[in-house]
Amino acid sequence: MARVMNPYRALKNKHYRNFWSAQSISLIGTWIDTTLRGWVAVNLFSEDKAAGFIGLIAFLKGFPSVFFSPIAGVLIDWFGPKTILLYTQLLDAANAFFMAYLVWKGLLNPFFLLFLSLMMGITSGFYLPSRNTFISNIVPKDMLPNALALHSMIFNVARMVGPTIAGFVVELYGLEFGFIVNAISFLPLIVVLLLIPDNHAKIYGNVSFKKFFEDLMEGVRYVSTNSVLINTFVGLTMYSLFGMPFGMLMQAFVKSVVKSDILGYGLIMGMMGVGAFIGANIVASINPERLIKLREDFLLVVIGTSILIASIKPALTPYAAFLIGACQSSFFNITNSRTQLLSPSNMKGRTISLYSFVNNGGSPTGTFILGMLGNFVGIKNVYILSGLILLFFAISRLFLLVNLSKQPKNFQ
Repeated sequence: MARVMNPYRALKNKHYRNFWSAQSISLIGTWIDTTLRGWVAVNLFSEDKAAGFIGLIAFLKGFPSVFFSPIAGVLIDWFGPKTILLYTQLLDAANAFFMAYLVWKGLLNPFFLLFLSLMMGITSGFYLPSRNTFISNIVPKDMLPNALALHSMIFNVARMVGPTIAGFVVELYGLEFGFIVNAISFLPLIVVLLLIPDNHAKIYGNVSFKKFFEDLMEGVRYVSTNSVLINTFVGLTMYSLFGMPFGMLMQAFVKSVVKSDILGYGLIMGMMGVGAFIGANIVASINPERLIKLREDFLLVVIGTSILIASIKPALTPYAAFLIGACQSSFFNITNSRTQLLSPSNMKGRTISLYSFVNNGGSPTGTFILGMLGNFVGIKNVYILSGLILLFFAISRLFLLVNLSKQPKNFQ
């Protein structure tokens, strides 16, 4: 198998191409929404309280997946990823339209912002595992890492384009127009999901609470007895807790440390998206067998160092964001592909749901804790702390790997 491959080969698949195109539109809307919600939160509270409130929003948008991702895994294996994914998109579209209505009527307040964030958190517990499993159902196995990389690519292009669009939309048309754009962006994806055939063999006959619990524990046992997946999940946990908050607390960092506005925020997140786009293209060109053997700890070293650079020299934040974006997209592609390719087809929904459980649970938890800590010690010091923790973890794992490689193969 060639070492370098066509990075866009999965788009030859008609169903995946349609899904990828519609998802691109939806993700741009989502990043517009994320940017505007964070900026609303920044301006609802004083500077010393904004980071904590943004962290609380991120917590509510992500932490419910800790409870719902494992449940989603069983339901995906039972009823199929397309069914679960379609319902999550319908609920998220309703959430987006309601948010647009509240802003339009001037009724938005902290309670509604937190409530709608919580609703998004619940649906996200079903969305990510169903989306990833759905992709694996519509592309051949040898195309799966490439398809996941292309999805990461559009996610990060959306992260690059969405905040930039949001900044100009606020300046030219006001907040309500940006939220309406997000609400409308769900419609193409819903239509495409209705048109793509559902080839999943649904399980309706043997559905019970006992069977649900048995299947759930079977997935947990599979992951807990696979040393490669355990190591993958440990690294994912650390990055979710201490790496992801870099972008999720960026509104507060931009306002209090970089001393800029929403356009400055859009530029920084845009640079992060450019880096992620380049990283995803590189990963997409690597053949699957080689990809899943790469050491993601090297990426964590670069990310930790970049966070420290941004903290110490705020003027360099856009460049640090570029490096973090490139490494982050590569990190998630490697760990996601490894998890899916090492999982049997009848277990894939559950293993991916546990992957989402760690990612979606760790990211909002870390953002919430670090955001609240930022209220007391300052957001700059929180960034320094998270960068140091990531560096220590990654270097420790690499040092351990080197030491183990020096040990004799056999022991008497």
